[in-house]
Amino acid sequence: MFRAAAVESMTLAVELFNRPSPVARDHAVVMMAAHSFEMLLKGIIFQARGTVREPGSEDSLSLGRCIDIAADDLTVLRPDERVVLRSLKQDRDAATHDVIVMAEELLWVHMRSAVTIFQRLSRDVLGVEEAALPGRVLPVSAAPPEDLGQLLDQEVEAVRQLLQPGRRRRDEAAARLRPLLALDGSATGRSDPPTDREVARAERALRAGNDWRTVLPGLTTLSVRNRPHPDASEIVLQVGKAPDAVPVRRAHAGEDATALAYRQSNPFDEFSIKLTSFGERLGLGRQQGLAIVEHLELKDDDRAYFIRRNRNGNVVYQGLSARALHIARQALDDGLDVDAVTQAYNARRRPGAKARPRRAAPAESA
Repeated sequence: MFRAAAVESMTLAVELFNRPSPVARDHAVVMMAAHSFEMLLKGIIFQARGTVREPGSEDSLSLGRCIDIAADDLTVLRPDERVVLRSLKQDRDAATHDVIVMAEELLWVHMRSAVTIFQRLSRDVLGVEEAALPGRVLPVSAAPPEDLGQLLDQEVEAVRQLLQPGRRRRDEAAARLRPLLALDGSATGRSDPPTDREVARAERALRAGNDWRTVLPGLTTLSVRNRPHPDASEIVLQVGKAPDAVPVRRAHAGEDATALAYRQSNPFDEFSIKLTSFGERLGLGRQQGLAIVEHLELKDDDRAYFIRRNRNGNVVYQGLSARALHIARQALDDGLDVDAVTQAYNARRRPGAKARPRRAAPAESA
């Protein structure tokens, strides 16, 4: 059922891509392609787990969560493919709630990559021998964009022209920047779409004449890979350090990073699992979940745990991320003794009990 819906949506996405009318084309293509992958990944997850819901949740998995499960838990999604699908998810979100405009060549790369990934997952993971989509359904242009850097140069220059004094067509510039920011963020692990503030920062940086490689450094880690296939040429976006790539890292909380894609995303989206619900998400009790969090020292990992306090220093929210869930599940799979961990946790909370000694933080390298 999931795969049938996925094929229908991908077929429609291809038809929309190929149609001559430009009306709502960019928005419709990414929406249908994103829906296709949500259905396809749910089919893969259902095949592996027998469910497409988290324990204790009545809601079906979101596309972002499906991507994380396929990549981190089931390991059926390659790193390069994850970047493409995250970018597609962000473009879908922006197309749903805002306006996007994509250069024809960039939309071509996204769609051709999507078809390539769709075919591989259908064949290698679901075991569908016949091609889900014929290679001819997406036209291969006479000169496919093999140099992503040149394509991005052209697209950024188009944005600069829209921001020139006397023209200042900011709405159009923002619409063209959102897909670039989405792809930039996807290359560095972000799953949330770019905010209006981030778009405005990118506009200011480009108006000031900054090189797009410093404004959007994540894009410098990408290249287009063309690999032969019996049906058609397969195009995928490849993650890898290009010779002119800008060294980047994820910004720490509260740090005003120059790179637009490396600030912390919305913490309530990233750390959506309440601390008190962590055990339930693992199929365990509340106390067992708290014990596992302490035993694995997840509160020391800023990518796994988030805490927010009010002005008086009182805790108002504690949340855990998908990374925390992955670490805990891996520990359980490796034979973690939940009963012993929980007994030790409860013993440390008895009046007069000594606190558990904390592991020393590793020294930072120079």
